[in-house]
Amino acid sequence: MKVKKAHVRTMLPVASAGLACFWAWFYFALLSPYPAEHAGKEASLYLKLAFLVGMVAAMLLVYAKRNLFNRTERDPLPRAAALLTLPFGLFNIMAHYLPVSTAAFAVAWFLAGCGFSLIFLLWPKVFMVGWQKDVGAYLSASALVGAVLYLFACELRPPYGDVALVLLPLASLAVFHYVRTHIVGSEQEPEAPLEQTRLFPLTGFTVAVFGALFGIALYLLCANLDAVNPLAVAAAIACGAGLHLALSVLVKRYLTFGTAEKLSLLLLVVGFLGLAFLGPNLMLACCLFIVGVYVYLDFSNMSALVGFASGHPSPFWRIARGQLVLPVGMIVSWIACMIIEHTNPNLFAYVPYLALGLLLALALLAAFVPFKDNTFADKTVKGEIVEGGYFKQRCNQAAQTYKLSNREQEILYYLAKGRNAQFIADELNISAYTAKTHVYHIYQKMGINSQQELISIVDSTEIVYQ
Repeated sequence: MKVKKAHVRTMLPVASAGLACFWAWFYFALLSPYPAEHAGKEASLYLKLAFLVGMVAAMLLVYAKRNLFNRTERDPLPRAAALLTLPFGLFNIMAHYLPVSTAAFAVAWFLAGCGFSLIFLLWPKVFMVGWQKDVGAYLSASALVGAVLYLFACELRPPYGDVALVLLPLASLAVFHYVRTHIVGSEQEPEAPLEQTRLFPLTGFTVAVFGALFGIALYLLCANLDAVNPLAVAAAIACGAGLHLALSVLVKRYLTFGTAEKLSLLLLVVGFLGLAFLGPNLMLACCLFIVGVYVYLDFSNMSALVGFASGHPSPFWRIARGQLVLPVGMIVSWIACMIIEHTNPNLFAYVPYLALGLLLALALLAAFVPFKDNTFADKTVKGEIVEGGYFKQRCNQAAQTYKLSNREQEILYYLAKGRNAQFIADELNISAYTAKTHVYHIYQKMGINSQQELISIVDSTEIVYQ
């Protein structure tokens, strides 16, 4: 039976809800004391380190083996991700009734980290199809809903909270499967991984340094989770996601990643200055502030990567390459904090000053070698790729379908981007009357009465990815 396809605008809220389950699971695993309480406080830090290592391991595997999976067959990644996340929740449920060794927990946390990365790499298949449709806002909205689900999961009594560790990733994958089979253009696969715009090497380095800074705050927070109210954690997540959402909606639909790095740098300076000089009573508050900055930068990075890989329904290796440096930095600082705390606890008080040194190095780097913006978002409507999507191909296909002339096809590009007749006249050096006449003829040939109908037609035009 043929599945009825829906427009991008219709399905993005559904996709955002599915992604919210994924983020709720991640925040519940990492920023709640309950999933690791069976192993004890000290062992919980090692378990969460195993989770981070699993994240990096899966991304490295996907990046190194771009042809690991045969794309001519049914996609095995959702099933693999589901299987990898199951032991995490099941072992926690079993621990209420049977003894489970710390080694078994470590393996389960490692596999859960691998499953996290696979789910993280799967969702861009959906969001890249709708890159024109304020994807950054939908991504951050998923974190806002995820914060609410995280808070709900924290309030569940054992073993129901552990059941959430099983159900949340499965729910996310179920929604992913539904959206992917019902959204226009999301199931078209390339025959092989394709090259596209390369990421700047300096961007990867700076993101890794940011990851190291976030790792310090996360380590301090995870070491003292018993003293943290889950409501405060949810509020920190909501503030970071809300900042990204507000900037996407109120300032500019897409803020370049270089701008996001500069803003994050300023916010981190505030957070670590507080961590260094405000005393132990406000340490956790400063850590929560830094967690909010982490959420903001993480979604800015994800939005940028979705834009880079847009048009490639299987962009695992590209997303992995851009994302893995963040948890790598977190792992390095996490291990450094553990070593310092166990060898000389007195030196641990100076860790915030080390972070301030890293921030100073980043500030000097930004002063002499400015953070690179993502050029894919700055291309004009005349470019092959506009804001990362296969926009021109869809317009060309629609123009052929409705037999538009060359001039009408050129104007179609602008109309599909929401431009008005006066803007088109200024860009093409024609009179406003001529532009309006062409627009009228385009509407007549396409059998529509509004620009929104035209945009919907272009969005729903299926193309073959080359």
